[in-house]
Amino acid sequence: MDPTVILATASAAAEPLTGWTPWAYTWGRITQGICTMAEGARWTLSPDGTATFDATVSGGEDGAVFVIWHVDLCDATGAILGSLTTEHPVEGDWRKFVRALPSSAERYRFRAWASFDVALWDDIACLKMHSSC
Repeated sequence: MDPTVILATASAAAEPLTGWTPWAYTWGRITQGICTMAEGARWTLSPDGTATFDATVSGGEDGAVFVIWHVDLCDATGAILGSLTTEHPVEGDWRKFVRALPSSAERYRFRAWASFDVALWDDIACLKMHSSC
């Protein structure tokens, strides 16, 4: 896992969900090194400052690791407002999300929970996910 080879991918346009208007940001298929994140990976942000991630990932060799180094919140011009933070920091990094892929013959669910500054809600227009394998 070489952090110098990080893929930055922007989300598709946000789609409002029913209820109290959370927003879903989705991605197409992402191939990064020997790993693949299937189409439909989704970060869901809620107005209360919480976020959830759900994706399916796989690795091309046993023991691969899919890493989301950070997820930036950006405004309509693409300027970065801040980042999502996790409740469970990895190696002391509050912005890092990791999914181990023990077997290359399997697909794995990658789920994560995060938070963000609720004051940013009205300005968030897109997400940029920075990942590597």
